[in-house]
Amino acid sequence: MYREKLIGCDVVIWALHSDNRSTTYEASCLRRLLDGTEGAALANKLTFVMTKVDILTPPSWIFALHRDGGVFAPGARLADKLAAKALHYEEVFVRPWAHALVSTTYNPGGFALGDDRLSYDDYTIRYRGYVSAEVCQNYQRRYPAEAEVFGRLRDNHRVLACSALFRFNLAQLMVAVVNKLGPGATARFRRLLGEAERLAEVPVDTMRGLGNFLIWDGARKLLDLSDPTLPPKL
Repeated sequence: MYREKLIGCDVVIWALHSDNRSTTYEASCLRRLLDGTEGAALANKLTFVMTKVDILTPPSWIFALHRDGGVFAPGARLADKLAAKALHYEEVFVRPWAHALVSTTYNPGGFALGDDRLSYDDYTIRYRGYVSAEVCQNYQRRYPAEAEVFGRLRDNHRVLACSALFRFNLAQLMVAVVNKLGPGATARFRRLLGEAERLAEVPVDTMRGLGNFLIWDGARKLLDLSDPTLPPKL
């Protein structure tokens, strides 16, 4: 049943719980789904998302305040933990299918690099293979003017750490999904892609109801929401 659903979908988001201690069962399920002649096509439809990262410890999140709203970002220790967990999931769920992977993104115009693994037209850029962090960095060093393009190609194969509660990385997830929908979707969603960062904005009143956080005001100091001397609205 799952294989039939995969065949009928354009993009599939595979949710991986961020606090999961074992990947054995899910990796086994993935192998069963992708086994066979259709496996390569199905593998390229998958986007892996590490969900509910707001529950991980240490729970150090920073809220960057901008007028009546702001955005959440993980503290340094938590950011390192998220990166390590995402890379582990990538090794388990993405790298084994490297031989079948193709990464795609929209062509912003003017892209004209000669490379055996790259192909492009007026609307789409494709990379034949697995765009690991190392591959992405190598291309970005060689072609710094196209660093953003290779970053988007990398997004096809990275495991994204997300939190719906904090609206964390939802913009990056949307871009990754649009990348896989092809040039028609890119044209339809171009304006939305330009405003994607707004997906991360959380109103101050909403943020205050989520818990006790440290808030960075941009330059001066950290505010502690548990401080009773703070005004009811920031």
